[in-house]
Amino acid sequence: MRLIVLFSGQGQQTLAHRDTVLADGDAEFLRAVEAALAPCGVTLPTLEASRLQDNRVAQVLIFALQWVRWQALRAHGHIPVLLAGYSAGETAAHTAAGLWTPQTGLALAAQRARLMSAAGAALGEPAGLMAVSGCAPASLTAALEGLQAHVAIRIGPLQAIVGGTARALEQLAARLEKQGGLQITRLAVEVPAHTPLLQPVQAPWHAALRETVGGDPQLALLSGTRGAVMRTRASALEALAEQVCTPLAWDACLDLIAEYRAEAILELGPGTALAHMVAQRCGRCPVRAVDDFRSFTAVAEWIAQNAP
Repeated sequence: MRLIVLFSGQGQQTLAHRDTVLADGDAEFLRAVEAALAPCGVTLPTLEASRLQDNRVAQVLIFALQWVRWQALRAHGHIPVLLAGYSAGETAAHTAAGLWTPQTGLALAAQRARLMSAAGAALGEPAGLMAVSGCAPASLTAALEGLQAHVAIRIGPLQAIVGGTARALEQLAARLEKQGGLQITRLAVEVPAHTPLLQPVQAPWHAALRETVGGDPQLALLSGTRGAVMRTRASALEALAEQVCTPLAWDACLDLIAEYRAEAILELGPGTALAHMVAQRCGRCPVRAVDDFRSFTAVAEWIAQNAP
């Protein structure tokens, strides 16, 4: 079996994903989720759609969803050859690789979110992410000059995500629109992740990671910033720590994923964005997202058909 599993980032979480966690999470895990959400003043059963984009809520919900879906995947006997986390999804990917317990992973997801939100608030104005498609790297670099915004994720030769203050993103969009032929989309994320604007997060986040107990990754674990597989605990923690304020080399990650020549690639969600990205890069390899299916039984059947 050559299965690759993708752990999604923020932006496409819905109340339906909350319902999945409530339905499929065990009692002990659900108590841990509620404890992680308590500082946000919400509970899973009463969570409203208006709070889904709250960074502190979103990162906890995404981790919880990915963990219950990972458990379902393992219950069907599927063991991937590679785990690839994207942005917030890297915390759950590290957990699935066995670096710490799910309870520790959940607490780390909540801590990461708190640190990032605090750093974002310290900017003194709203911030976030914006997708830019059709713009050459040199042109994007020139358009960013003098703005409080930076490339956050490199996806392809003409595709990137930029993080910055809301005002800087508006100014950037105005500059880019003069070029014509570009697609510019503000994302449903409220922190400028993977940019130097979150540099204050790295040291306390790395300290929190070093306090965890565990061994080396038990499965091949792809680093989003380095575009390479992390084989040791030390390298995995260092890469995860730098990820909050360092651009993701997702273009390199896509190249490595393609090199694995998987028989099937599955995105755990939330959403289907990674599945679409990977499908474009990996040609004929079957690529789907859990959100494409009505049940996890159907997911397991699809995997069995393509990666027996």
